[in-house]
Amino acid sequence: MEQARANWNDNRLDHLSDQVDALRDRMDDRFDAQDARMERRFDRLQNAMIITLASILAAFGGAIFAVRF
Repeated sequence: MEQARANWNDNRLDHLSDQVDALRDRMDDRFDAQDARMERRFDRLQNAMIITLASILAAFGGAIFAVRF
């Protein structure tokens, strides 16, 4: 193993470093995209819950109004 490490010149190390940097950048982009998708999903879920709650409250209020008057 030491012999293999001794044969690594600066060009090979620079190339490996560039590959690792490119991989890290790609992974960061993928995580950012996934985060954006998850955020959109939770926003849609939150909006759906608000609309559902408003509908339930409106129906309940309408039922109380109908019974009272």
